[in-house]
Amino acid sequence: MKLIALLNLFLFVSVTSFAQKQVLDSLYKDLASQKTDSGRVSVLYDLSYSYHKSKPDSALILAQQAYKLAKKIKFLKGESWALNGLANAFHSLHNYPRAIEYFIEELKIHEKRGMPENMANTYISMALVYSSEEEYGKALSYAFKAEEIAKKNSFADLILYSKLNIGDIYEKSNQLSSAMIYTHGAYELSLLQKNDLITGTSLNNLGNIYLKRKDYLNALNYYRKSMPILEKVSDLNTLAECNLGLAKVYKEEGKIDSAVYYARKVYDLAIKNEFFARAVDASTFLVKLYKGISKIDSAFAYQEIAVNLSNSIDSKERAKEVQSITIGEEFRQKEIEESKLKEAEERKQKLQLLAIGIFIPILFFLSIFLSRRKISKKVIEFSGILSLLMLFEYLTLFIHPFVAEKSHHSPIIEIIVFVIIASLLTPTHHRVEHWLINKLTKYREQQLLSKPKLQTKETSEDVALDSENS
Repeated sequence: MKLIALLNLFLFVSVTSFAQKQVLDSLYKDLASQKTDSGRVSVLYDLSYSYHKSKPDSALILAQQAYKLAKKIKFLKGESWALNGLANAFHSLHNYPRAIEYFIEELKIHEKRGMPENMANTYISMALVYSSEEEYGKALSYAFKAEEIAKKNSFADLILYSKLNIGDIYEKSNQLSSAMIYTHGAYELSLLQKNDLITGTSLNNLGNIYLKRKDYLNALNYYRKSMPILEKVSDLNTLAECNLGLAKVYKEEGKIDSAVYYARKVYDLAIKNEFFARAVDASTFLVKLYKGISKIDSAFAYQEIAVNLSNSIDSKERAKEVQSITIGEEFRQKEIEESKLKEAEERKQKLQLLAIGIFIPILFFLSIFLSRRKISKKVIEFSGILSLLMLFEYLTLFIHPFVAEKSHHSPIIEIIVFVIIASLLTPTHHRVEHWLINKLTKYREQQLLSKPKLQTKETSEDVALDSENS
């Protein structure tokens, strides 16, 4: 019977792995066929998400590509996807500070775009990171923020996920009464929404709570209900956790054979799917179990497995840490480079504004200078009008960044502000233009009128001089 069960398990895992490979192959084909940059960003994010648990280093590289492309085409929504991918990858690499850093950057974009559903999702992700760090107080604060947004906006799915995560955090922090309330609420809500994934997970979590309470009968009941649902939705990690819970219950009830069977099942499932931490848990459990029944050889064998797995995990974790630091530093350098380019562009714009600011008074004084020379009246009028137009347009250009920042780049607010500014500047512009042109042309007319008189006087003097000479 055990052989048949293990064979069925192997076939189940093989089918699941094959299905995952098909999904990845389909995504790579989709990436190759994309004709738009925004479409490529979307597929790169999907690929990154598919890899973030199994191959976080690949997930990180794909998310970096998505982020760089999204920034290049100024695709803000795509930037948020990529930041989410980066955060998830760093979470899987156990670089929790970097994960939080990128989730915060993602959150800023959702706030700017006014996307409460996305904000709630990000809060849930941040709660999970803090839970992984065992900072349960912070984890609960972000989970409650997500629940508040979900309830305020009637986001049914998010209400469900929030309840489940709050219950799980309470359970991990051994606040079992609160854990029971939230987890049972998530279970009932999942039945109403027909969400099998959450139903299976909720049942498993209820089993964990009852196990900690030493209510083994209820724990066994919930674990048994959970298993077929988790198998149906292919949640192998939670399924491994569920089987280990069953093994612990059977051990407490003195049913050693059943405890060994389910512990070995966890070990096989974990090894084949590379859930090495679960494999260590199963091995450690079997060591204690075999020692308890004086099977020293079996205990020693699993002790050796547990040690080797732990060393392997430690080695992999160190490699992940180094890899995380290396990739993080590479990404930081790219951000510095992009920041320098941005600063250079901003400096260039400021220099252009300064040059325009210097040119306007020069043009104005040129208009005054022309008014004193023998130049057409139309040229003087044109130079005067041009200098005023440039002055008022320069003022609008100068205050635009300030208005954009204060309005959070809202087109409606910007239009309203600039309409108000235009309504004030336009009459002023006309009055100043009329005054300036009047002054310039009047001065020019006076110059023209005074010059003939000067010439007449000079001619009379010449005639008188000629008469005397005669």
